[in-house]
Amino acid sequence: MNAAALAKVIQGNPCQLLDELNAELRSNLGTSHYHRLTEEELIKRHAATFQSLSEWLANRDVAVLRKNGEDLGRRRFREATPLGQVILVLILVEKHLCTFLDGSHQVDPEARDAVTEFFQKFAYYTAKGYESELAASNTSVRRVAPGRDEFLKKDAAKSAERDMEISRGGQVGEHGG
Repeated sequence: MNAAALAKVIQGNPCQLLDELNAELRSNLGTSHYHRLTEEELIKRHAATFQSLSEWLANRDVAVLRKNGEDLGRRRFREATPLGQVILVLILVEKHLCTFLDGSHQVDPEARDAVTEFFQKFAYYTAKGYESELAASNTSVRRVAPGRDEFLKKDAAKSAERDMEISRGGQVGEHGG
């Protein structure tokens, strides 16, 4: 099976593939965030990933792949999904897809390599999108925190005050013995 035929199989949303994948996502300790999602939401998310894969197989457009991956990373950051879980889900999707294809379809090595390349790049761009959203979030927190520098200066002054020497007589700054 070449890349075009593979894209058609993927777009057909094979139920067996999705059922097995979702069962693992719900039971895997590393994907605990996904345990609370509905079956419909999981299928919707898989469909988006498979759509990106189909587009990749059809035209190998890295710019589109980058956009889709970065968008996914930003969405998952806003949902507060840990990045490790996002990447693990992509790994599991690839694993289940390859197992499905091995069991029911003859996939030529070039198409298999394209699937692997897609998931490697998609995971990378997803992480980049997640990190960019994290950086933007940190920047906005720094901008929003009014008087942050003033607070730090006051805290440093209090700390210095506590560290002043106390003489044996108990008076601050008094010399003697």
